[in-house]
Amino acid sequence: MAKATKVRVVSTKEAAPREAAGEQRSVTFPVREEKVQVGAKLRALRQARGLSMEQVAQAVGVNKSFISKLEHDAVAPSVATLLRYCDAVGIRPGTLFDPPPTKLVRKGEGQPIDLGGERMREFLISGEGQDQLMALLSEIEPGGGSGEEPYTLRSAADLVHVLDGRLEMVVDGVSYILEAGDTLTFPPTLPHSWRNPSRTARTRAIWVIVPPP
Repeated sequence: MAKATKVRVVSTKEAAPREAAGEQRSVTFPVREEKVQVGAKLRALRQARGLSMEQVAQAVGVNKSFISKLEHDAVAPSVATLLRYCDAVGIRPGTLFDPPPTKLVRKGEGQPIDLGGERMREFLISGEGQDQLMALLSEIEPGGGSGEEPYTLRSAADLVHVLDGRLEMVVDGVSYILEAGDTLTFPPTLPHSWRNPSRTARTRAIWVIVPPP
């Protein structure tokens, strides 16, 4: 009769080393086909709010070392930890994956836009989807402009900078003659109109309206 052999069963829970409290497991990238790195954005958002790593670490329930690693994409946080980080700095989690707000419009690539006016062309140069401001490039032929009737906008501020030529601005009954290089800022809630007073030269001007009308 064969002698019985005792087999010792080791629990995987006992064999696996436990993670230190508040720490996350370090991983080697890539864990997906493409890297998803949000560390730099997290760091920028934290710093923009004047929060230290110690403050955020305490709110999240981890140590400062983990926050540093997270902001350098050296650790993979759990969903719960990332949500606590976002809550600590006061941002929506989806903000981390929003497309960058940077808008690059090359020379000559402004989108044609028609807001009315006579003998002129306008181009949107602040990019589409911009909800903070509107920047326009106007090319106004001699005698052209917004028209005789003044108008108002429900915006906080309007700025016009003349690149070439001359521009006559009438704001709340007061006339301003702007030369190349001049800039006028005014509240667009006041009645205003504008025109190119020249008989021969075209005017080019940039407008910045905050927020967009």
